[in-house]
Amino acid sequence: MITYESLEQILRAQLPALEHEDPVPKDLQLATVGLDSVGSVVLMDTLEDILGVTFPDEDIAPATFDTPGSLWAVLDRLTSG
Repeated sequence: MITYESLEQILRAQLPALEHEDPVPKDLQLATVGLDSVGSVVLMDTLEDILGVTFPDEDIAPATFDTPGSLWAVLDRLTSG
């Protein structure tokens, strides 16, 4: 299982536009802080390496990477099961 705080740290490393002092809201649109399609692939690869999971095809979708909350929900399922 991944904690939301761990996901925040990974997101901060991948998206320098995030403020370091504030918590990352779960409903933040990641595109507004610079996550694009290429960045989503890099983020997915990073998460797979760090967490030892593989994103199934059905989770490789824009909706997964829309917000930290949507990404965390998928990761929670992948790391819990």
